[in-house]
Amino acid sequence: MKSILKNIVWLLLLSFTAYGQKNEIRVAQKELKNGNSEQALAVLSPVSYLINNAADEYRIHFYFIKGSASLDLANNKVNVSKNLSQAAIAFNDLILVESESGKIKYTPEALNALITIKKDLISSANEDLTAEKFSESSGKYYQAYLLDKTDTLQLYNAALSYKNANQNELALKCFEELKTINYSGDGQVYIAYNREKLIDEAFVSKEDRDLKVQYGTHLKPRQEIHSKKAEIYKNIALIYVQTGYKEKAMRAIALAIKLNPDDSSLAFMEAKLYLETKDYEFFDKLAAAIIENNPNNAELVSNLGICCQNERYFEGAEYYFKKAIEIDRQYSNAYVNLSALLIEKGILMTTAMSDLGSSVADKKNYENLKLKRESVLKSVVPYLQKVVVLDPNNNRAKQLLTTLNNVIHIQSKSIASDY
Repeated sequence: MKSILKNIVWLLLLSFTAYGQKNEIRVAQKELKNGNSEQALAVLSPVSYLINNAADEYRIHFYFIKGSASLDLANNKVNVSKNLSQAAIAFNDLILVESESGKIKYTPEALNALITIKKDLISSANEDLTAEKFSESSGKYYQAYLLDKTDTLQLYNAALSYKNANQNELALKCFEELKTINYSGDGQVYIAYNREKLIDEAFVSKEDRDLKVQYGTHLKPRQEIHSKKAEIYKNIALIYVQTGYKEKAMRAIALAIKLNPDDSSLAFMEAKLYLETKDYEFFDKLAAAIIENNPNNAELVSNLGICCQNERYFEGAEYYFKKAIEIDRQYSNAYVNLSALLIEKGILMTTAMSDLGSSVADKKNYENLKLKRESVLKSVVPYLQKVVVLDPNNNRAKQLLTTLNNVIHIQSKSIASDY
């Protein structure tokens, strides 16, 4: 008896719920026809959580009204991203319900709406990208991709935008998906040789390139197919580097280098990773290959030295700064960097001296460090003098040189008095 009563109550509840849904949907439909899209959504809101268990007929009408109202609001610039997304979800749900029920009524209209939504999302994303609103553009590109997964360009655009927005986790998710689907993004690139800069330049269109050739500023017009695979692996590696996953970064860089062996930035990144893992021997091996491929690039070699100094690999830093000077005797930054390194070595010696005790052995070590420190600081003087010659307006180098000479003079007097 109790079971029968329970079932009757349940049936009554279902009847009231169905009546409520039907009534709310009718009211919402009326509001939509009257142009009150916001009110239509407000009417539907209380029954949203019940709609999954409703009859197909009610679900179809519910999703159609929700999708149409959301799209109307987006078209009127009201919460564009949110409403386009909400409209897309509603129309997709509608298509699914009609397909499962076999009652095709609104599907053609919903499909056309989804085409419009995708177009609007991409247009809005492009506007955000131009305004450097990367967080906004990335989400819209990704929503456009979810609407049409054959349009993998939007996934690529989303990945780049997430990266520019420093949303590494989402960027990595997109790049990894691009890798999984073997996206290459192959496209025609229009190239011509710039007579003034003496380098090849890429152009967005054939017309732009041909115009430059016609003006005579460029030569040797040609077309090449460029793949984005190497760039995808490079970005995956960069994100792994930034998030501290060095082993994953190394694997990604190795794949990127295979795809684009001429990209010196990849080789530099790989070398820097091995430097960070304290594998100095392999770092030097990779650095030697970089220098061999860039024999005249003193700045690049000096940057290797800076990386070494940052990682406390002072022996390597000194070697690469001196190598940069060997490549270009006029490159003042290398002299500055080497001077800074040697001064830092002197400071470390001073710290080591202050940590020594008063034993006979400690006193002996103290005197040895004192002599080495003076020798190191004296070796800085000619480098700073060279900086002043190359860059007479470098007042900081002049001031440092004066200070250094005073320190050396005081130290020399101190050492002499000790004997």
